[in-house]
Amino acid sequence: MEFTTSEGYLLLADISGYTAFLTGTELDHAHGIIRELTSLVRRELAPPLRFVKLEGDAVFCHADGATFRDGERFVELVEACYFAFANRLDDIARSTTCRCRACAAVGSLDLKFLAHYGTYIVDEDEGREDLTGPDVILVHRLLKNTVGDGGPASAYALFTDALTTRLPTEFTLPAHTEFYEGLGEATGFVHDLRPVLAAMREGRSERLTTGDADFEMVAEFPAVPAVVWQYFVDPVERQRWVCREFSEEPDVVTRNTDGRVGVGATSHCNHAPGTWFRQFLAWSPFEHFSCRTVAPGPGPPEGRSALESAELLATPEGTRVTVRTRLVDRGAVEALEVLVPAWEAGWRESHDTLRGLIVADAVTQ
Repeated sequence: MEFTTSEGYLLLADISGYTAFLTGTELDHAHGIIRELTSLVRRELAPPLRFVKLEGDAVFCHADGATFRDGERFVELVEACYFAFANRLDDIARSTTCRCRACAAVGSLDLKFLAHYGTYIVDEDEGREDLTGPDVILVHRLLKNTVGDGGPASAYALFTDALTTRLPTEFTLPAHTEFYEGLGEATGFVHDLRPVLAAMREGRSERLTTGDADFEMVAEFPAVPAVVWQYFVDPVERQRWVCREFSEEPDVVTRNTDGRVGVGATSHCNHAPGTWFRQFLAWSPFEHFSCRTVAPGPGPPEGRSALESAELLATPEGTRVTVRTRLVDRGAVEALEVLVPAWEAGWRESHDTLRGLIVADAVTQ
């Protein structure tokens, strides 16, 4: 038999505290909670990742290298998955009326991620995929590590060197080394997810609502939010459907002080006559982002500024995106009579283009 070697992302999402939770509490309730949590993790990761299998309390997934043009989108997928997991734990703790030990101990659970980029063989047997190869072995060995030996570290992502080479050089993390018999030294970096969780919770409130907006546009797209998000925030992907008639060059992005595209990052669009400036004010993958924009044209910058918000909502058919805009200078509100039809026409044309791209890209992947 002939097998094809693939190259891509390998990810294990593993529930911390699983053994103590399962053995020290009522089995029926504990099993139900673990099953609910692993199902949630699987839904959050796949797609865009491909689910391989459930390994006890761990979800194993993979994706070829083309799935994420920018490795930062992979990091955002991990962060968003942890955000959903942590919020679900809180929901269970708050809403339960059960007095059993399992429901009382749900707060002892947490989630960690082990991620690697390498080569592997996809082995199909009776319609099921499994992966084989040394890199697959390595990502599983990472489950046994010393990350938490120096103190509390139950919520983290351990990225190998091979994976971090696909991340922006400005994005720096604490280095970490493990040694495994038969594989040797495994070096990488640790991403603490607790500060990420706090920042994402704080950022959820920073968005425009329908009542705030001077303009609102709703569009439907045939892909999950994690996929649609890339087309809106990745400058290369965004340029494929916005401002295409003016330039083939993507926006110029300046990362924030953490080396990320997120709150504090800026972008400049030189595609139209003049320069559009955007500064991100809120960033919650894969739910929403908000930014302050300055449009080209005569007059002071304050007279041309607006707040823009894009909100993504999962639907049975894919994703509903709501774009909202509000002028910063309320003295220029009379201009809306001219601006709103132009905004609506521009977004409608761009969204039609994006729908076609999503369908075409899905066929080629």
